[in-house]
Amino acid sequence: MTISVLLMMATASYYQFFKEKKTPLWFEAKAASNLLISLPEDDAPHAYKMEWWYYNGHLLTASRKKYSFHDSLFLINSGMSQMVNHVSVTDHQSGQHYIDQRSTAGNLSVGTVNHFDFTTDHWSIAGGNGIDQLIASTPDFSFKLDLNSTQAPVFHGKDGIISLGTAGSSYYYSRTRMAITGTLKINGQSEAVTGLAWFDHQWGDFSTTQLSWDWFSLQLDEQSDVMIYQLRDKTNQSILYTGSYTKDGNTEILSSTDFTLTQGQRWHSTKTDTNYPVEWKIIIPSKNMALTTRGIINDSEFDASLTSYNVYWEGAIKVSGSHTGLGFMELNGYSNTKN
Repeated sequence: MTISVLLMMATASYYQFFKEKKTPLWFEAKAASNLLISLPEDDAPHAYKMEWWYYNGHLLTASRKKYSFHDSLFLINSGMSQMVNHVSVTDHQSGQHYIDQRSTAGNLSVGTVNHFDFTTDHWSIAGGNGIDQLIASTPDFSFKLDLNSTQAPVFHGKDGIISLGTAGSSYYYSRTRMAITGTLKINGQSEAVTGLAWFDHQWGDFSTTQLSWDWFSLQLDEQSDVMIYQLRDKTNQSILYTGSYTKDGNTEILSSTDFTLTQGQRWHSTKTDTNYPVEWKIIIPSKNMALTTRGIINDSEFDASLTSYNVYWEGAIKVSGSHTGLGFMELNGYSNTKN
């Protein structure tokens, strides 16, 4: 995940309504349609305050080496457009965690229809309808990855919109299993890779500076996918406690009464003097799930002080317990609290 979130109507009439700056309450639009997101139209950028396209994934090289990555593009529309790109690669053999970030004025994907295309000389996030490509080139690593979704998208909040309390509302969907092929170059060596990615797209008129969260994407070996999302406000009060369970093309929305989320072991960052809970217990009784998630590399902190002015933990996790699998975890807001 992320960092996440928000708004666009599924029908052409509602889309035009918002373009003309008329503002019906979002729940009035909800009443007109059970699904507020239309794809591939809503793969493209929207004219709202905050939007992002986010990927994470696990990679396996031809020589059986394991890596993980995350790549996200934030589009901020506040007076003028600005793009922020965060990318990381983790070497599971050495434990090295490489990051890069950049901020660029404007919107490279303005005017695109049914797809997005943020491409410069050094990086690219582009695609649509579940066929995407990621390109990154940094002093420490580079990759070119082709991603293809292997199942239908998942719409969160049942209809594709979630409430973020006083921070606003967000349109939100995921492609929970995207097959990866491509190349990864690290430490001067380039290898072919395959793997599995998770994609999130969120947009809306909301402010992430008012929020902190714990977010989990789990791709289990028995072919089910689980998202868990715990959102808090600036006073550390819970705003949203939700998730989803997807298997065989069917998705069930998980409410606060459907699962429990408990912190376990922590890791201390000496760089930022921050404690992160890198181990969690997730229990979903209706699915007979009692899971333990654990960061594969503790030092997966992303210092984004130069671009988005925050510090967060973003890294690969391993799932054990009643079910096994892999996934990703994002912890945001811990650097601003006493922990």
